[in-house]
Amino acid sequence: MKLKALLLAALLPFAAQADVVRVAVGLALPPYVIADEDRGAELDIVRESLALRGYKTEAVYVPFRKFLPMVVDGEVDGALTLSEDSGADSLFYSDSHITYQNMVIGLRDRNLTVESMDDLEKYWVLGFHDAKKYLGPEFAAMAESNSRYSETSRQKSQVSMLFKERVDLVVSDKNIFNWYRRQINRPEYSRPVSYFPLFTPNHYKVGFNKEALRDEFNLGLKQLKESGRYNQILEYYFREF
Repeated sequence: MKLKALLLAALLPFAAQADVVRVAVGLALPPYVIADEDRGAELDIVRESLALRGYKTEAVYVPFRKFLPMVVDGEVDGALTLSEDSGADSLFYSDSHITYQNMVIGLRDRNLTVESMDDLEKYWVLGFHDAKKYLGPEFAAMAESNSRYSETSRQKSQVSMLFKERVDLVVSDKNIFNWYRRQINRPEYSRPVSYFPLFTPNHYKVGFNKEALRDEFNLGLKQLKESGRYNQILEYYFREF
C-alpha cells in the first residue's frame, strides 16, 4: 500500500498539469454559448474535443469585436465562432464543429406563404440585430423596401412578439429561437411553427494560432463524432418545444 501511495503521489502532479488551451468566446449566444453558466452546445463540443486529446479548455469571454485580434496576437490560443471569411489569414482553421441555421419562422396555423425573399414584402417581419448586414444583399434590399421590417437586439422578444401575433414572421437561428421558447415555457407558446429555409447554413470553425493545436482539435472532434457524444450534445441543447 505504501508503494502504491508513493506511485499515486508521483503521478498526481502530471495529471494536474494538463495543457490549458485558452479560447476566446463571444459573451452570449445561447444555446451555443451560455456565458454565465460556462457551457453551451458549441462550447461543450470544443471543450470535450480538446479533452479527448488531453487538453483543458479555459473560455475567455470577450465582446465579439475583440476575440479575433486576441487570437492573432497570441493572447489566447484559439477563438470561436469563425470561418475563413473572418479576415485572419494567419490562423489555422479547424474542421467545422457547429452549424448555425437562420430561418424565417411563422405560426403554422396562420398558413403564411414564404417561398422567396419577395414574399417577405407582404408581412410584418422582425429580424435579429443587424440581420440585414449578415443575410445577404437580397435580404438587405427587402429590409430597406419593407416599411414593416424591424430588428431587435433581444432575440427573446422575437418569440413573444410572434406568439402574441404582433408580427407575422421572425428571422432567427432556429436553435436560438427554440432555446428562448423553452425558457419562456408557457402553454400558449406551444403552437406549432413553420420554418422557411431561405438562407444557407453557416458551418463554423475554431481558429487557432498554432497548426499543431488545430490538428489535435480535429482529431478530438472526429473522436467525439464517432463515439456518438457529439450528437448527444446537439440533442440536449437543440430540443424543440
